[in-house]
Amino acid sequence: MSLPTRYLVSAPGKVILFGEHAVVYGKTAIAGSLDGLRTYMLFEKRNDGFLELNLPKLDLRYPLIWPISALPFSKVAPASKATDNTFSQELTFNEELLKTLKPIVLEGNSGNQNSQEINELQQVAASVFLYLYTSLEDKQTSWCGTTVHVTSNLPVGAGLGSSASYSVCLATGLLLVLGHITIPNYDERISDSNISDSSSPMNLINRWAFQAEKIIHGVPSGIDNTVSTYGGAVSFTKGVMENVSGFQSLRFLLTNTKVPRNTRILVANVRILHDKYPHIVVPILEAIEGISASFKEIINSGDSEKELNQKIEELIDLNHYLINSLGVGHPSIDKVREITAQYSLHSKLTGAGGGGCVLTLLRDDVTNDDIMRIMHALTSVGFECFETKVGGPGISVIDASSTINKQEFLSSSNMQQISGWKHF
Repeated sequence: MSLPTRYLVSAPGKVILFGEHAVVYGKTAIAGSLDGLRTYMLFEKRNDGFLELNLPKLDLRYPLIWPISALPFSKVAPASKATDNTFSQELTFNEELLKTLKPIVLEGNSGNQNSQEINELQQVAASVFLYLYTSLEDKQTSWCGTTVHVTSNLPVGAGLGSSASYSVCLATGLLLVLGHITIPNYDERISDSNISDSSSPMNLINRWAFQAEKIIHGVPSGIDNTVSTYGGAVSFTKGVMENVSGFQSLRFLLTNTKVPRNTRILVANVRILHDKYPHIVVPILEAIEGISASFKEIINSGDSEKELNQKIEELIDLNHYLINSLGVGHPSIDKVREITAQYSLHSKLTGAGGGGCVLTLLRDDVTNDDIMRIMHALTSVGFECFETKVGGPGISVIDASSTINKQEFLSSSNMQQISGWKHF
């Protein structure tokens, strides 16, 4: 059976629900997928032996194009290629391949008659694409080249896993294009897909997405790409990730304060406090871990939805106050809490703090009119708001051969509403 001529792939962003900063000290954190904030990629078949990457969301005006023959396949050992979906061995990051690709990345712009500068972020995105293609290339495929179109409603640099979403989409699409995996059969996400199942195609996707994240971040934790791949909620403790069983998607308002923050400095400042006042800070970090543990307990408690929401709101407040006591708060975060509290809603910082994003739980009894008023109040002071569900599906795929074309892809405002999405 021949491969499709187009694939449409989608992967969510991620948000930290509980456990920020404490996770640095080996405590448990809980992260969930952002179902309303996703990256989408359209992979189109080519027959001319070229690769094309379009990144308009990264302000790249014209496509980058490379001949497949220019890729350094000799830098990839045969044993390191993905040959099946079990892929039991650990992947080793190929520094030599990445180094060899750097000048080739820039050559993708050489045939463009319109002068355009390729900034560092665009170069990294292109490096990920070429690194994965070179590592995964399989001459048995019926595709002789591919064009990739990328779009996303995830803000870049807001700590919401935009790079992981990009990496997961690329890994999935190229694994499909090059014949290593096939489109799944499930129309709905399989609840609590087992992260530890090495025979799952998602395991292979996640491994390659993690390699991509290394190109972008150097030493990533792996939680972002894992949440983006599997969806739902994931607990993370000392590098060990597990599904949060029983988790059902929750509705949140996500507010981007647009206040830039330096995660490295914020983490370092908490470390200074930790080392200076260990008898104070260590109990705070343990209490934060207790919130993560309590969350895992209450979602399996059998409580009514009203009781569950009340308990989650209490955990939201406790988590926020504890993290704020570590000195990572910001007036912009306080402003979001002030506005949402006027409607009896509970909010907390998410991620490193110091600005960034804020999560607000939206109970079912919150009316759409109130949500619009809250969003208006927040945007009027310069913030950006997204209503989203946390805990939705991870990687999703469509055989787009007859479903959607390039023009429809670029003009669609809500691709998740397209029928036919399949889940692993």
